[in-house]
This record gives sequence, structure tokens and C-alpha cells, in this order.
Amino acid sequence: MPRHKEADRDQILKATRQALLAAAAEEFAREGYDRANVNRIAEAAGFSIGTVYNYFPSKRELMSAFIAETAQAHVAFMLKRVRQETEAERRLEAFYAAGFEFVHTHLTMARAIFNTLNGPDEDFRLQLFQAYQPLFQLLGEEILLPGADQGAFRELDPGSTAGLLMLIYLGTGSQLSPEGTHWLSAAQVADFVLHALRT
Repeated sequence: MPRHKEADRDQILKATRQALLAAAAEEFAREGYDRANVNRIAEAAGFSIGTVYNYFPSKRELMSAFIAETAQAHVAFMLKRVRQETEAERRLEAFYAAGFEFVHTHLTMARAIFNTLNGPDEDFRLQLFQAYQPLFQLLGEEILLPGADQGAFRELDPGSTAGLLMLIYLGTGSQLSPEGTHWLSAAQVADFVLHALRT
């Protein structure tokens, strides 16, 4: 098979997969995993139910793929933004700013992730925890420890404090109006956290 035909086929396969994941995000955000319906996902994406199962053998595998891809994009976005800063305090501000921006610009995906995080399925919650480990490490190793070394933050256990800061991010990041705006701004959350870390 000529190379350009293979490239076209790969592009079609990738586009189909992304369309299915986008439709799944809408369904999971609106209905949650348990009430989500694969037939509605297929219809929304413009494909047959068979096409969905060609790419994802079960609804569970579809959700797992959605979690993995969304978390990867979310983490990459935040890591890039935070690492543009060099001082610990600016990095912490960038952490919340980037997180809130990702949620705002990927609202459907974020709502589906928050639904899953607060849902009853323990395996999905574990998958989320593992997928977001780089952000816990970022907070502990690249913000809290350097901040303490620089004298900007008081000495705290970086592991448990990183967990608390992630909990604050997820809690405040998930509090959205119906229009998708946050009840608190990223700057307000960062100011609160910085005050706690300094005193």
C-alpha cells in the first residue's frame, strides 16, 4: 500500500477515535458513567454502535481511554505553564491559574473528570489518582521543597502538603456556575494557599 494511503488511513482512524472520545466526554459530563449510553455516544459522534466497539470493546474501556487522554492533556498543559516560572511562589500561582484555565477551556472534559472523581467507581478514581501523579510530584518536588529552600515557605511535609494543595485545586476547580465560570478565581485560591504556606 502506498505511504500516502497509509497516512490517510491513519488520519481517518485518529479522527474517528477523537470524535468518539469527544462524544463520550459530553455523555459522561451530562450523565455520569453509570447512566451514560453507548448508543447515544455513537449517534452523537455520527457513527454506528459497531464503530464504537471497534475502537473501545466496552463502555468501561471507553471511559478508561477518556480518563487517560484527558489527564495526559491536563497534566501536560499545567506542567508546561508552571515550569515557565522559576520562583516557587510564582510557580504556585501558575499552578492554579493553569488549572483553572484548562477547566474553563475544556469544560466538558473537566466536568466528566470531576463527575468520575466524585463518583462511586473505585477503579476509575484510582486511575485518575495515578494519571494525575505528575501534578502531585510537581507540587512537592518543584514548588514546595524549593520554596522552603528559598525561604518563601515554611517547612512542611511535601507529600501530604502536595496532596492537600491538589485537593484544594480539585475542590475549587470543580465549583462551576452553569455557564462554566468558577465561583472563586485562581488568584483568590493562590493567595489563600500562599498565605497558609508563608505563616
